[in-house]
Amino acid sequence: MNMKSKKEILDCFGELLVQEVFDNQYRFILNKVEDLKHTDGYKNLFHSMDEIQKKEIENYTKEILKGSLFDFLKIFEENEEFKLIYSENDTNIDLNQISEMLKSEPIIENGWIDRFSEKLDDSTI
Repeated sequence: MNMKSKKEILDCFGELLVQEVFDNQYRFILNKVEDLKHTDGYKNLFHSMDEIQKKEIENYTKEILKGSLFDFLKIFEENEEFKLIYSENDTNIDLNQISEMLKSEPIIENGWIDRFSEKLDDSTI
């Protein structure tokens, strides 16, 4: 059985990271303002929000999430004692070793978020 290529491994991890972390967190802010107005703890924030403000907070949230993924992956680039390991057929591959810049993979142009997010549409990219 053939092992996945480096690109396939990175894309598999990237898709999982984007859909299970980025999309799951970004999904909340994409709710309609009317629904968010009734969310405990956020009533004052969304009470008088218009669509322009809502779009800005969506973009702000997206930037925070991107920055969080960048900073999380930076841990593995800057601290060699921590590893992200892909394991297949008794072979272990350090994702940091097969990526030129793991921390940037989600956020670069045509990176993981652009390619794998199910929550971003053309108007929010």
